[in-house]
Amino acid sequence: MASMRSSSSSMALALLPLLVAAALAPSLASASPALDNGEELLMLGRFHGWMAAHGRSYATEEEKLRRFEVYRSNMEFIEAANRDSRMSYRLGETPFTDLTHDEFMAMYSSNDDDGPLSSSLSEETTVITTRAGPVHEGTAAVEEPPPRRTNLTEAVPPSVDWRAKGVVTAAKFQGVSCSSCWAFTSVATMESAQAISTGGSPPLLSEQQLVDCVTLNHGCNRGWMDNAFKWVIQNGGITTEAAYPYTGKDGKCQTGKPVAVRLSGYKKVSPPGNEAALMEAVAQQPVAASFDYSDPCFQHYIGGVYNAGCSKSGVYTKGACKTAQNHALALVGYGTMPDGTKYWIGKNSWGEKWGEKGFIYVLRDSPPLGLCGLAALPVYPII
Repeated sequence: MASMRSSSSSMALALLPLLVAAALAPSLASASPALDNGEELLMLGRFHGWMAAHGRSYATEEEKLRRFEVYRSNMEFIEAANRDSRMSYRLGETPFTDLTHDEFMAMYSSNDDDGPLSSSLSEETTVITTRAGPVHEGTAAVEEPPPRRTNLTEAVPPSVDWRAKGVVTAAKFQGVSCSSCWAFTSVATMESAQAISTGGSPPLLSEQQLVDCVTLNHGCNRGWMDNAFKWVIQNGGITTEAAYPYTGKDGKCQTGKPVAVRLSGYKKVSPPGNEAALMEAVAQQPVAASFDYSDPCFQHYIGGVYNAGCSKSGVYTKGACKTAQNHALALVGYGTMPDGTKYWIGKNSWGEKWGEKGFIYVLRDSPPLGLCGLAALPVYPII
């Protein structure tokens, strides 16, 4: 009897989205005549299931209808792309399936676009070089670099996954109203660097402290990771998430917080755009990297090796992104798939319901600047 009741309860839960959809279908159908067949009813049921899974609600029925239409359009796009045999990765429902691509780009773009990429790259040639690589302020005395190896990859392991070593925290979520991935990426690399340095568990550090206090950046209106590292050096350290919780909006910089992690400097991978040099850096610790996420398929990524090939309306575009530096990831490893495909492992800041629990595999060895410019401006903190 108990098992029968359990089975009935499970069936009721499984049917709940369809029952809710059926109850709401008349009002939605009056606004959209297309909602008069079983296929539309099933799509509406899927929409309610997605809303429940992602804790989404809307202020009015009109807004709900509008979001349903966006969701339906995105699902049609996702399913069509997944049928294209040229796609090397998979798309699916994410926290952003009710957003148009333009809305998504406006809400989640996180790096400044104050000048062309070439200007940023030219700056790389002016940094001081030490035995450990290019560094910036807050570091120890300058030393002459050793002779450069001709093959940077010969001394590094063929694969690294810092998650498996227990020094990478779970993917966090920057929220829907704060373009702060620069802060999350900075924090992710500092958390891991501290754990590698001490041999302990990674601390949970405060993204909000960076959002509020790094005056060289613009809080929830974009920024750069090297500016965040510079502030941590000048401030004497960064505090914990518990001491300075994330609010997802700009706030007044709070002083007097306890210091959890201190930096002695930060380094930019050199030469810029060189994935062999980037591989050498990631073999030592996770690295912060910026790139172009404007490919419409990136919004819906759920697994596989992302290669910037996007199938839209039956048209497959091999290079669906450029090199604009408008988003950031923490590179926490690299490797090679059984079929020989080389990849980076990126930690994103869109929560665990995007990608593979918040992580993404990105195609490696894509000259001249890495896939979507991923290798153009990588930087990492020094404990």
